[in-house]
Amino acid sequence: MSSLRRALLVAGKTKINLENCHFITGINYNGLTVKQLQELRGILRENTNTRLLVAKNTLVYKALEGTKWESLKPCMKGMNAWIFVQTEDIPSALKTFINFQKEKKLYDNNLGGAVFEEKLYAPQDYKVIETMPSRSDVYGMMLGTLHWPALDLVNTLQAPMASENESAA
Repeated sequence: MSSLRRALLVAGKTKINLENCHFITGINYNGLTVKQLQELRGILRENTNTRLLVAKNTLVYKALEGTKWESLKPCMKGMNAWIFVQTEDIPSALKTFINFQKEKKLYDNNLGGAVFEEKLYAPQDYKVIETMPSRSDVYGMMLGTLHWPALDLVNTLQAPMASENESAA
């Protein structure tokens, strides 16, 4: 396969991975075997609807250029594999990678910078993202905050009727 054809293929894969993408990060894949990359790719896809792409930084940047992901450029140094999280449950995707990293003792293969909501995050800022509740958790909290006051109101309104029924009996 010619280098031009390969470059177009990578650009196309990157564009496809950007569809419905919520978070992009790079990992240093230096020292990872092909088998480990395939295993990681499978775990990410299966558990969190996340895609892993191994490609040259320049090709990935060309595909990101002019998009909301363009701020990832400073992180494009060294040998990177790119993780495209295509679900709103970003903490789960990060935890899946971190658990894989610990299980395989791949301590040199750390997460690089990331882009989330058009903002660049450094690796030390990942704790903020890892501890974020998922969208469904936030909806549950909001529903709970709406549910309990309404339930208290219903109980308050029903209390006089309950005391009247008890005294009549």
